Parts: sequence; C-alpha cells; structure tokens
Amino acid sequence: MKLPLRLPELILFAIIFLGGFGIVRMVLFQPDPIGVAAFIAALVLVGFYRRLSTSGSHWARIDMGTQRSPWPINLTSVASDRFEIFPGRPEGYAGYTDYIIMSVYVNDDLAARQPTEQYALLGFGNGFLESIRSRPARVDDQRRTQFHVVDASQRYKEHIGWLAYLQTSGTDNAGPSTENLHSVVRFVSDDIRSMGPRTMNYWDKMHNKKSEGLDLSNTTPDMLKSWTDIYQEAFLEGQRQAQDATIVAVPD
Repeated sequence: MKLPLRLPELILFAIIFLGGFGIVRMVLFQPDPIGVAAFIAALVLVGFYRRLSTSGSHWARIDMGTQRSPWPINLTSVASDRFEIFPGRPEGYAGYTDYIIMSVYVNDDLAARQPTEQYALLGFGNGFLESIRSRPARVDDQRRTQFHVVDASQRYKEHIGWLAYLQTSGTDNAGPSTENLHSVVRFVSDDIRSMGPRTMNYWDKMHNKKSEGLDLSNTTPDMLKSWTDIYQEAFLEGQRQAQDATIVAVPD
C-alpha cells in the first residue's frame, strides 16, 4: 500500500479510510460503536485538515511553519515530451480512494491557477488523453506504452508533463492509471465549461457542502465564452500533439 508522504496527504488518506470503514461497519453491523467512532474520527480529521489550509480560492500556504503548498505544480520542472500509458483501472476500495486522491490533485492544482490557464490545461489534457488512448499500441493492450511527442514546444511539454505528473503522483492504494486520470480530467472539463473555473480546494467544498458556480467565481457570460474558446482551441491542439506522437518501446 502506498502511503502519502506529506502530512496533508496522510490526513486525506486517513479521512477516506476512516470514513469508508465507518460507513461500511455501520451498514453491516447496526448498531456499531466502532463504525460510529471511525466516522466521527474522520469528521474530526476533516476539521483539522481545513485548518491546515487557508480559506479562499486555494491553499496558498500550509499552516505548518515554512512548508509550502504543492499547488500549483511547477510546470517548468515537470515539462516532458513523453507520456506513458498505464493500462487498467483499480477496482473496489483501491479504485475509489485512487479516484478521490486524483480528484483532489487535479482540483487543487487548478484552483491555484488563473482561469485562462485552467481552461488551457484541461482542454489540452482532455484532447490529448482522448486521442492518445484511442491510438493502437501493442497487440496486448495490458502492456505499458510510451509516446514521444517529437519537436514539442516548451508550452506543450509543460502541458504533457502536467498530465504525466498527475498520473504518477495522484495515486493512493494502487499504481498509476491513465483511465483514472482521464476520467477525472474529463469530469472537471465538463464542469468548468458550464460552472466556471475552480475556486476552492476539494476538501473545503466537501466539508462545506458547496459546489462551484458562476456566481461564486464572478464569471460573466462573456468571460465563460472566452475561456471555453481557449479550452476548445487547446483541446484540438492536444489531439494533434497526441496524433503526431511516436511509440517508444518500454522495457519489460
């Protein structure tokens, strides 16, 4: 089992584990003091987690001395012209927690960025993943496949590197899954085109039972149209970059 290394991520893992364990116990064994206690402990951790992050559009600084938030991801440092397909998708509890952690990574990184960059990254990411996953790779589709985007510009290297970083870092109880990453990127892409850009971190929204909205982000119809135009242009470019990529052998 892969455990997060940073304290905020460890708390997220504990919230998901205790919450899930408590709910399952309460459903299977009624009444169940152990399940209730686990669920209460998860709620307490949610409150503690909120205190680690600042209120507002994103957690700009973690309240732990000099430790800084990992968001936004430094695109220059993760830039790459290669993207590896990790086949399959974890099922059951491992699949559930991996999807949640991936959602946290994608949401909180975007919330730390300006709207124009949010739409550009998501547009490129969704177009790239849609196209790269539809390309024939090896005969055995359960084998890892790496794609090389030859002559990619620095901007597109940063976009590809952003996806690659999320794919390998936004995991919990299972290994990387391109399908899992694409599922989250696709969901957020659909959401921002109608509800506006991300403005809050994931667990703040869950704890406060809030959702993104045009009023919350002060998004006007003209702004939304301008940003969705950026998204659509980036989506098409992501498709083109994926279609032009060459397959690189990955050692077994």
